[in-house]
Parts: sequence; C-alpha cells; structure tokens
Amino acid sequence: MIHQDDRITEYMHPVEMNRRQLLEWAASAEDSILQFYVSGDADYIDFMEYPVSIVSEQLKEIFDIYQAGLSWKLIVFADIQRMQQTRYWLANPPGLMCLSPLSEYHRDGTLRKIILDEYAVENHKIFKVQDANHHIIVDLDVAECILKFNLTGLKLQKVETAGPSMQRRVQE
Repeated sequence: MIHQDDRITEYMHPVEMNRRQLLEWAASAEDSILQFYVSGDADYIDFMEYPVSIVSEQLKEIFDIYQAGLSWKLIVFADIQRMQQTRYWLANPPGLMCLSPLSEYHRDGTLRKIILDEYAVENHKIFKVQDANHHIIVDLDVAECILKFNLTGLKLQKVETAGPSMQRRVQE
C-alpha cells in the first residue's frame, strides 16, 4: 500500500480547493485541467494522499508501465515567483471489492487491518480498495520499481493477502 510520508511536512500541495470540490472535479467526465498557484520553498514530493491521491509525472510514468489504461486528470502547480509549472496527476486506479473476510475493523466500522483476497485482486498491478477510504495498492513489481527510482514523499506498507483455503480454515 502506498502512503504519503508524514515526515515531510512542508510540500507543495493544492490549498484553494477543499476535498469535496476535488472529488467532484475528479468524478466529472470533463477532461479539464486543474491549476493551483503555489509559492515558497516547500518540496515537490512524488505522492500526496490528501485531500485526494495526487502523483508526480515520474510516478505516473511508472504506474503506466505496469498497468495501461489507468484514468488520470492533469493538475498543474504554477509557481509565479520561480516562473515554473510542475505537472501532477490525480490518480484514479480502478476500485476492487477485494477485502478478505479476515480483514479487521474498529468498533466504529472503519478498517483497522487490510487483508486482501488474492483471487479478487487477480492480475491488477495498481488499484484502490473499494469501500476502504482511498487506499492505493501496488503489486510487488511496482513497489520494487518505485524504490529503484528513489522517489520522495511516499512510504510503502506491506499488505497481507489470503486465499480461499486460509479463509475456510479461519471460518471453521
């Protein structure tokens, strides 16, 4: 699972829109471009988890190599002081109903521990877990490639999987 690195606190990010507005824009069928004005000396990181999943041009290229046909929307960060524009992409991988019955939940119904059903995942290399916030899961091949390029602002977390035989044993 890919997460934003919370150790980096100063990074360029969209501030003029709230999460609801970004989600509405992301869900719209328009092929529009969203531009944000940024300034300051903050870092340009490769993955932003909030308010929506936004990836750098380099991370998008890695995703496209491993899973063609992903849905993307262009976001431009425009720094007027430096006279520079940086392309980012709103990531919208397919959502899969792939949680194993072995997944664990908090009392309020929120997900505590993700365990994926390996057969529901099939051959998907990059996807979101449907009904589990907006967690993006990448296959081991993709994770290894990400690590080779030394991208900044992201962390990878191992996620457990379970097959039908394991699920039957636990249910019995």
